[in-house]
Amino acid sequence: MTEQLVGRIIKANSISDAWYRGLNIIWKHGTKITDERGTEIKEFLNLMIVIKDPYTNQIPADISWNTERLEEYAKQLISGDNLQDFEYTYGQRLRNWNDEIDQIQYVIDKLKNNSNTRRATAVTWIPSIDTKVDEVPCMIIDDLKIRNGRVNLTTLFRSHDFAGAYPANLYGLSKLLEYIADRVGLKPGKITTVSVSAHIYNHDWDKIEQIVEGV
Repeated sequence: MTEQLVGRIIKANSISDAWYRGLNIIWKHGTKITDERGTEIKEFLNLMIVIKDPYTNQIPADISWNTERLEEYAKQLISGDNLQDFEYTYGQRLRNWNDEIDQIQYVIDKLKNNSNTRRATAVTWIPSIDTKVDEVPCMIIDDLKIRNGRVNLTTLFRSHDFAGAYPANLYGLSKLLEYIADRVGLKPGKITTVSVSAHIYNHDWDKIEQIVEGV
């Protein structure tokens, strides 16, 4: 049995560049496993991507999301609205964690108070809820740092549908970073994603093979 590869760092120029290069690594070096729902995936563990400029070439040509849908996703992430009555949304967890805390405002206040803070961190996981239900957040941590005069974002995904969700996730995160940086009075910087399980579901394999292999 081939040992599963763990750990890779990509330094990408844009969201599109990050997506295509990430897909290439998962497709060519990932391991086939069956997840706890019985679905076969190709998985690469601990894929880290640093995106130099998240505001150019944002939308890959090969995704099904259009600009209108991406904007709606980003708006929901920033506002915390749950108009479609999902079990939870990332925005809800960030803006009203456990019906108690606006973590985005907390992050903004921390960054404004001390530009060198290491405490501007927001989490989506609520143990009292998420240890008891099946539908739990994939995006777990959003951490902000001001370095070199810009606000930088690092996001940890415990599980990441790379083929289907990565571009939308990053588009939304770029808007969230822009929102926070504007209120801090600085420009947004880099976005880094750490995908503990970066995977491609089997229903996307044919499409991704065509993209990666050019067939």
